[in-house]
Amino acid sequence: LTSITIPNSVTSIVFEAFLGCSGLTSITIPNSVTTIEDNAFRDCTGLTSITIPNSVTSIGNGAFFGCSGLTSITIPNSVTNIGKYTFYCCSGLTSITIPNSVTTIGDCAFYGCRGLTSITIPNSVTTIGDWAFYGCRGLTSITIPNSVTRIGDYAFASCSGLTSVTIPNSVTSIGDKAFYDCKNLKSVYCYATKLPETSENTFGNYDDNQHFYINYATLYVPASAINEYKATAPWSWFGTILPIEDATTQIDAASTNDYNIVANGNNIIVKSDADGEKVSIYTISGQLIGATAIRNGSAVINTNLKPGSVAIVKIGQKTYKIRLD
Repeated sequence: LTSITIPNSVTSIVFEAFLGCSGLTSITIPNSVTTIEDNAFRDCTGLTSITIPNSVTSIGNGAFFGCSGLTSITIPNSVTNIGKYTFYCCSGLTSITIPNSVTTIGDCAFYGCRGLTSITIPNSVTTIGDWAFYGCRGLTSITIPNSVTRIGDYAFASCSGLTSVTIPNSVTSIGDKAFYDCKNLKSVYCYATKLPETSENTFGNYDDNQHFYINYATLYVPASAINEYKATAPWSWFGTILPIEDATTQIDAASTNDYNIVANGNNIIVKSDADGEKVSIYTISGQLIGATAIRNGSAVINTNLKPGSVAIVKIGQKTYKIRLD
């Protein structure tokens, strides 16, 4: 079976409907379908693209498990939950759009998606499950929105390409080995004034010289809590711990070597030739306001902040402060 058209009379793609149909390369799901059940397209290794209509409200556990040929997918804003093992070992997946309707990213949802180079987690997500992004070694940075309260066990373990992580003030719990074996992690920005619950293995293992990888990394934390971070493992194992204020450069209207950053009313505008570079805006207390990427030379984010407010602009691994008009 290489292709199929599902008629408009179908409302559900049931359990294991296309399990192991490795010759299937494309499929069109009609607007009549509301449910894609567990393992519906599991091990359809030849599937390269699929369009999920807005009628779909539920995508079951393991729905696209092992679809290694899938390169991109857009989840409609009718879906509220990405279940367990949904995109498990979809190693060809390079991009995915998660809508603001999603509240939970389930256990092992993107496990082994090693081709994934970037992902934006929307402000609607409250929980990132165990092993959710395990082995996503193509990811270089991750910004967790301020809606998330829990990061699961092994959530970002073995993400060997990860160099920068931003953890908002909303996070109260980071699971066991959540960042285990992230050997290239260079900077962690944690905005929590009350230290999140962790295990001593949260940031992982040793190099060949029996040094923790985070011994070579820098942790940025609120100045008011820096002494507690310095006294509490595993945070205290970071090689350098600095107040977040030291990670920022005060700018009034805008020019750095690489970016032109301006405030225009409620908007912050970043102009640069670095198309694809991610831009994140935070309040001075570390709450994520919004994130986007530079496209066609610019990025615009509406902050909804009052005039005179100060925002933090994070571009790549650099951060800046800017006062709104």
